[in-house]
Amino acid sequence: MTRPITLAATAALALFCQMAAAAPKDELHAAFTKFLAAKSFRATVTDLKKGEQVSTMEFRAPDRYRIQSPKGPSQLIVGDSMYMEMDGKLTRLPVPGVGKLVAQYRNEDFLRETESDMNVEALPDESVGGEAAKVYRYTVTKPFKADAKTWISAKSGLPLQTESSGSFMGIKSTTRVSYSGYDDPTIVIVEPD
Repeated sequence: MTRPITLAATAALALFCQMAAAAPKDELHAAFTKFLAAKSFRATVTDLKKGEQVSTMEFRAPDRYRIQSPKGPSQLIVGDSMYMEMDGKLTRLPVPGVGKLVAQYRNEDFLRETESDMNVEALPDESVGGEAAKVYRYTVTKPFKADAKTWISAKSGLPLQTESSGSFMGIKSTTRVSYSGYDDPTIVIVEPD
């Protein structure tokens, strides 16, 4: 009688250990899935090596983006239309496939592909801007290789910030993306006339 109980206990412990090992990746996946479901948000991108802000972006579901750069013109993407600020006015630019290009980053298939060979490690909890956060470190290989660390709000389950280091088209970068304004009704992006 003891042997079946011991085997059952061993099997249960092995299953628990497998579940515990998978938990950080599952937790991170849940946060990214929740992020994809957000109706709106703001993101600020900072170049950590240079210590300067690269851009800010506002998103309004399903397909509207406002991107502003301190060193360049603001841009607006609405579906398959892209506009750039020129001479103080938003002008439509012919950028075939721009809607499809940006939409790929906000879909479940892209998330699954990115996560397919990702190993996730849970780090000790920290806070971001006074908000308690769970912290995860991981490496992605798609669409390009990068080492990343993401802070997930303990309260909302949404990403607060992500820092990543990698190389794309021969250019190395280390950036921080800080998120805020999830589901904020004041984020309104209207296509110009």
